[in-house]
Amino acid sequence: MANIDIQNIVDGVATALGKGVSVDDLSGRLVTYSAQQGRADEARIRSLLTRAVPEDIRAWQDKHGVATATEPVEVPPNPDLGMRARLCVPLMHHGVKTGTLWILQSDDTWSAPALLDQLACLGDQIDTLAALQYDKANPQLEERRNREATFQHACQADPTALDNLRTWPALYALDTVHVLVCLPTPTHNPALRSDTEATQLRVALHQTLAAYSHVLATSVQDTHTTVLVRSSHGADTPLRLHHDLTAAVATTAARTDTPPPVFAGVSSPLKTIDRLPDAYRQAATAAQAAAVDPELSPLSSWDDIGPYRFLARNLRRDNLHQSELYDRLYSADDSGDLLHTLEVYYDSASVNQVARRLHLHRTSLYYRLGRIKDAIGTDPLEGPARLELHMAIKTARWARRPRIQLVS
Repeated sequence: MANIDIQNIVDGVATALGKGVSVDDLSGRLVTYSAQQGRADEARIRSLLTRAVPEDIRAWQDKHGVATATEPVEVPPNPDLGMRARLCVPLMHHGVKTGTLWILQSDDTWSAPALLDQLACLGDQIDTLAALQYDKANPQLEERRNREATFQHACQADPTALDNLRTWPALYALDTVHVLVCLPTPTHNPALRSDTEATQLRVALHQTLAAYSHVLATSVQDTHTTVLVRSSHGADTPLRLHHDLTAAVATTAARTDTPPPVFAGVSSPLKTIDRLPDAYRQAATAAQAAAVDPELSPLSSWDDIGPYRFLARNLRRDNLHQSELYDRLYSADDSGDLLHTLEVYYDSASVNQVARRLHLHRTSLYYRLGRIKDAIGTDPLEGPARLELHMAIKTARWARRPRIQLVS
């Protein structure tokens, strides 16, 4: 299978159909396109130039069921997008969607039913494309599994695995290398309801990661995906990687109205292999903090998560008794507005900033602070009470974090 050239198959399908064709992976990234193009439309040219589907074109395709399709779907033209008709042919391998074959209208001779009849004679080529796309997510499967297991064990401080990593030629200049941990993953994605869908997400994640030359090691685990990434190719490398992993998750779960959010954390620079377990925990903690605190970015770094660094290192049990002040305020706050107001106040630099963020007049803000004072019996803005309440609020958030199977 590995010796079969995807390009040759795509060109053969294009020749047989007399139409331009292309193949996308599950994240919408262009894999290849046929030499036979005909007259390309504007939307086609945009996709070729960026090697990705622009968001407005993706939205039009998804409106017609492309994201969830397991059978061919015709996408009608959209003159506003400079887009002619096209036929979406899902590439399915053992029940798992591995990509999309696109057949493009290049002239006025367009008939989706006629194309479907022609495709019936190209079943072997279509099946081979689907299998190759699956294999691309799992190249040299046994070797990839061994490397993935070594990386995962090294993250968990296994000394033999760490020694093995020291022999990897790609691991140089570690001051530019970071660990990135991404949530959710197959078994913790609430939008997935079957083993097939979980497998499809794994394929999508591996396809996305394989497209990055500066991804040095990966591990797609039951509760999270871990990536060792070199950012010297651009400071925004983790940001772009997070964006593409989010697209992979959204595409896989696109049958839901609101695909699950994807949170990620980035460690400080690795510097030495011995620091990998610490960097792994930093990235995991940052991802968990991003998942529970809306004030943080969906992609958060260890350096930016404030009190969660302390809580992750020192909070060993989740059933700790909250502070009495927190308990009093929680009992008096049916709507949650008072706790939210207090947290925003503690996290902000000025009263004016708090009022703007809460969309409140300053008078209304002071009224809420007065209600808080009455509820807890002390001034929430004064020294010890402020510190106690602020940490109690953050501890309550931290207790709601997604669980990650880290080694103690």
